Amino acid sequence: MQRVHILSFMLFVFTWLSSSAQDGWELTKETNGIKEYSRFNNQSKLKELKVELTIKAKLTEIASLLLDVDNYSKWSRNLKTSYVLKQVSDDELYFYAEVNVPWPGTNRDLAVHLKISQDSGTKVMTIKEVAVPHFIPNKKDIVRIPYSEETWNIVPIDKSNIQITYSIQVDPGGAAPLWLVNLFATKAPLESFKYLAMLVQQPKYQQSTIAFIKNP
Repeated sequence: MQRVHILSFMLFVFTWLSSSAQDGWELTKETNGIKEYSRFNNQSKLKELKVELTIKAKLTEIASLLLDVDNYSKWSRNLKTSYVLKQVSDDELYFYAEVNVPWPGTNRDLAVHLKISQDSGTKVMTIKEVAVPHFIPNKKDIVRIPYSEETWNIVPIDKSNIQITYSIQVDPGGAAPLWLVNLFATKAPLESFKYLAMLVQQPKYQQSTIAFIKNP
């Protein structure tokens, strides 16, 4: 994606199709081993999005990529810019992101709280990304996203492969016409994870060391 990470991933989840699968999840697309699901949310007229895939990578490599906020636009589709607002600790930060919306729509932005944790027994890594709309002042001519919550559950399969389950709930804020919903719901999730799987193979991520994350 040019960045599932959040953020481009934030708008493409807007889909209005019906849901019928177990737990409400309906498989909507599958390309090159990447599965995309959607379901209704009882608290919103918009749907939740879930993506599942298995890639060749280590936990530390994915953690390094997700902490590399300045380069999110290289894999998160439709993301214009992103940068760190506040570094709380090695495993926690706040960042800003702006999402491109084609004319006549208006770009969206948000501030996000990101936290990485790991189960010491299973080695499963979890990343939570939650919008904090009042963390920074609103910007002129950009619509602030009032609500977004993303969860990454990353399970090590062996020493070289991981399974990613990514889910997001989001309210785009402002007016969200059907054309805008469809625009971001069609290709963004699959393309974003395709680029993520390629980008994580770069030496800068493969050679990274993260003290608070342990590979199996």
